[in-house]
Amino acid sequence: MLIYHPAYDAYHCIFRALMATDKIKKLELQKLRILDFFLCFPAELQKIRLPENLKDVRKTAQGFANEYHGPVSMMQSFRDLEHIQLTAYRTLAASGIFDPQEFEAGVIFRTEKELPEKISQAVANARMITPNAAELVLDRVASIPLTGVDGLKHRSGLLDYRYDVI
Repeated sequence: MLIYHPAYDAYHCIFRALMATDKIKKLELQKLRILDFFLCFPAELQKIRLPENLKDVRKTAQGFANEYHGPVSMMQSFRDLEHIQLTAYRTLAASGIFDPQEFEAGVIFRTEKELPEKISQAVANARMITPNAAELVLDRVASIPLTGVDGLKHRSGLLDYRYDVI
């Protein structure tokens, strides 16, 4: 039996990356991967350690339900997403929407290349359909630095932080 989940759909991943980079023009590849995970599974935000100034995010996330189903294991689902995410991001870099040189250096930089009108409109509409989840992830959670102790990698537990260069 096949079960569809947008988290594992490469085209949906491209769409989420466009939505994220429409809001945040430049960010680390690893940070985009983590933010993308929480766009797919917003209810999982309640399971991460948040800074004091973001404690209200946990309360808001408790009201979210993961579309379709939640991950059995956050770590396993995050690892399963890696190949899909990297393929989607490479596609965007190859098309010139992400800067290819920056991408090779592990940084996502959204270029000024115009998206087709239908896609731009769909990205804008998606943020309006899920304003709370998108706002929490792309504004509030994205404000947490990626690296080091108490960085997003450490707080989420999704990536190893111990060997980060700070």
